[in-house]
Amino acid sequence: MAGIEDTYIVHCAQTTCDMGMRASRIVLTKSHGVFLKGMAQMHVKDCKETENIICFGGCMSPENPKTVEAAKEVAREVAAETEMDFEEYVTDMFTQETEEGKKVMACFGECTPEIVSIKWDKEKEDVYVEPGNKALLGAATLTCKYGGIIEIVTTGQPEE
Repeated sequence: MAGIEDTYIVHCAQTTCDMGMRASRIVLTKSHGVFLKGMAQMHVKDCKETENIICFGGCMSPENPKTVEAAKEVAREVAAETEMDFEEYVTDMFTQETEEGKKVMACFGECTPEIVSIKWDKEKEDVYVEPGNKALLGAATLTCKYGGIIEIVTTGQPEE
């Protein structure tokens, strides 16, 4: 049986972001006219934020201004309750480093993916879903402006 990296991706395949709070789904708002097991097949340029890539529930990237603002809001609330001003201290306290050396926040801000990649990085070289757009394969990744790596973790194809 083929691994996910050798399998075509269809509408509703599961995605994750290493800066996200939960898994999400890749979405195809309008079919390209090619179907696999009754599901619309995706190509490598189906990577537009809010259209194909949707919210991961929350974002813990310290590069996301909404996450930093969430940490500062907690600091403001604590300062208001305790009458102490330590916003920067609390903001720094929320920043942690992962085993891979990546900085993350210990709180979540609003997830609004901003994709910097122009296409997914895994494609079937000899299969086109539309002229000029190759078929998307599993385990493909994209990069978010805020440092998150978005990966396709299931194909979306119904089980046989």
